[in-house]
Amino acid sequence: MRRTAPLALASVLAVSAAVTLGGCENTVDLRGFAATPGSVEKLEVGAQSREDVVRLIGSPSAVATFNPNVWYYISETQEYWAYTKPKISSQRVIQITFNESGRLEAIKNYDLKDAENIQMVSRITPTSGKELTILEQVLGNVGRFSGPKGQGTNPGAPTSGGGT
Repeated sequence: MRRTAPLALASVLAVSAAVTLGGCENTVDLRGFAATPGSVEKLEVGAQSREDVVRLIGSPSAVATFNPNVWYYISETQEYWAYTKPKISSQRVIQITFNESGRLEAIKNYDLKDAENIQMVSRITPTSGKELTILEQVLGNVGRFSGPKGQGTNPGAPTSGGGT
């Protein structure tokens, strides 16, 4: 009878650990452009206009800033486990270029191998002015305030009806 208690406790702990770890499954998020299967393959260079492209695969994710004839369709897959930082497992960018008459001119595909890691600049913009210490901030206004300007006048609002 004494052996069944430790076995029961061990089995309860094993089942609870399995349930707890089973809840921490790898999560996959699909983000951005999701084309219907076969729709991108239907695009033909020189044959379709902007309206045809929108009808086939949808609106672009982004349009180039300095050239409205370049459209981008961007999608990525992120994976993470429990509370870890998400990791990009795949990325796809389709660049569609139109000529001046609005016809499809070129289609380029990029993936995660073509991506570049851009480092942010960590410089701080200097500001003009004097940096004050804590003591200068606390004592800076001492003596700057003066009393009422006129003699015999009440700087506050009248408390009575204003009569004598």
